[in-house]
Amino acid sequence: MPSTFLPRFSRLFMWTVGSLLLVAYNVVERAVLFPTQRRSKWVFIALMLGVLWLIWVVPVGDQRSVSAVSSASSQYDYRLISWEFENVLDKWGHRLWTVLPWTPTSETDRREALDRYVVLVDELRVAKDELVRVTAANGDDGQTVSYAQDAFDRLIGERDGLRDGVEEYLEQIIAETVGSPEVGLAGAFVWPPVDFRIDDPPKLLVTSPRDEIDRIEDALIDPNVSVDVMSRIEAELLDSHDLSAIVIQTGGLASYPNVIPTRNLKRLVDVGTHEWLHAYLVFHPLGRAYFDGGEIRSMNETLADIFGREVGLMVYSQVTGEPYVAPTRPETAVKRDLVAESEEEVAPKENDEFSFNRFMGETREVTDELLAEGLIDEAEAYMEERRVELLDHGYNIRKINQAYFAFHGTYAESPSSTSPIARYMWDLREQVDSVGELVKLLRPLGTYKEFEQLLVERGIELEPDEEIDEPEAE
Repeated sequence: MPSTFLPRFSRLFMWTVGSLLLVAYNVVERAVLFPTQRRSKWVFIALMLGVLWLIWVVPVGDQRSVSAVSSASSQYDYRLISWEFENVLDKWGHRLWTVLPWTPTSETDRREALDRYVVLVDELRVAKDELVRVTAANGDDGQTVSYAQDAFDRLIGERDGLRDGVEEYLEQIIAETVGSPEVGLAGAFVWPPVDFRIDDPPKLLVTSPRDEIDRIEDALIDPNVSVDVMSRIEAELLDSHDLSAIVIQTGGLASYPNVIPTRNLKRLVDVGTHEWLHAYLVFHPLGRAYFDGGEIRSMNETLADIFGREVGLMVYSQVTGEPYVAPTRPETAVKRDLVAESEEEVAPKENDEFSFNRFMGETREVTDELLAEGLIDEAEAYMEERRVELLDHGYNIRKINQAYFAFHGTYAESPSSTSPIARYMWDLREQVDSVGELVKLLRPLGTYKEFEQLLVERGIELEPDEEIDEPEAE
């Protein structure tokens, strides 16, 4: 079934808003930095674009149909438009403030902010764990919980005070890296500008039919909803609409600016680069086809994973001075029969070691088989048994169901995916000199069939169930 993450009008609306924000950002920046005699022309253009943007943003009636998913999550919607208004203005304001001659911000200032951020991430993690611990242990003891909450809030406040400088410092290095000969995806001018905000990204409500694994409709959810609320939404969709549902924490959001969670430096630049590529691909057929769902969405996400990891490691190396080590092909991107052969060759002692990837791959395979036989209840019971088994290995996954696999299956490098797309993309990556060339190779593709044709042209063997039928000779 096709994806219905948002009705098509709403999807085009959101991407258009993002595009207009990109244009407005560039125009305002140039208006400030260009010589005075040219400034009035650019300010006029900025004002015109602002008016056009407001025409799109201000709704004239709600044209969305109310689906089961939107109805179940309506009280907990993530307010994307208001978030963009607030954060775009904050970032623009800070950028304009720092270019004024009497409020200079040096590279040293930004570097010091980054160094403090690196330490702050660990402090925030400890404070959050402590807040969870005292809340669970003390329940109604408001004073004890209040102390822990205040300590956590103080660190969040410090993060918010640092993040403008940290973001600008890393955005600049990411942009330079994207335009470097090693990546070669842009020249001196990187479009769209790298722009992200360190904040709490939304949660995502994902749904799937119960009789198959298929991602059918999503909704962005407030990041602060409780586990009880998540469970209530999931139960409502199951009981009233016979849908498998799960609320998952996203690792970032390709809005504009992108939303990036508070993570350690290596993960931060990985996600920042991943989300930037989504913004870049919007201007090409591959990115514009994202919301067609299915394989084309998986292509977008898998390419962004590969790009984000490789370029992110380059950025991390430049920032920290640590040697750059190129990422290697993950075991989930190896041809299926080769994986099976390698597992047969593993010594019994080594084979006894727990592998999360292998475990989840087996779980997905058995679940698919049970669903194909119409054994829905048995498949759901099996997934719950496997989830409980994971607890013994230290993996605390709240729920595993059809919707869980539908979401994680979008990312072809995930062990929860049965797609060969990751293997295909890694085969292509090994044929080209840079990850930028890989992006250039894939960005003109608007359908999965075009991708398969490209693979055949490049001599990459397709999986048996995906081989393209040759036309019959006349």
